[in-house]
Amino acid sequence: MYQQIKQSVDDLQSLSLDKQASVKDILRKYVNGEIELDEAYYDLLDNSLISMPQRCGMHAKIQGDERELKEYIKNKLFN
Repeated sequence: MYQQIKQSVDDLQSLSLDKQASVKDILRKYVNGEIELDEAYYDLLDNSLISMPQRCGMHAKIQGDERELKEYIKNKLFN
């Protein structure tokens, strides 16, 4: 989950403008604390903004710290 979200940030420019706006909107809500990480992840999946993982490891321990993820998103998208 953590890596997929980071990858969506890194690959943002390859998406259509509409999809870029959707990704940014979802991640802005996550960064601002309006939604939790799981909800952001499922919103990205439900809107086909990230691909479904090959194996269901969504409930596995997150690799990394959520503060680090939020900072990564802020620095890449909102600065």
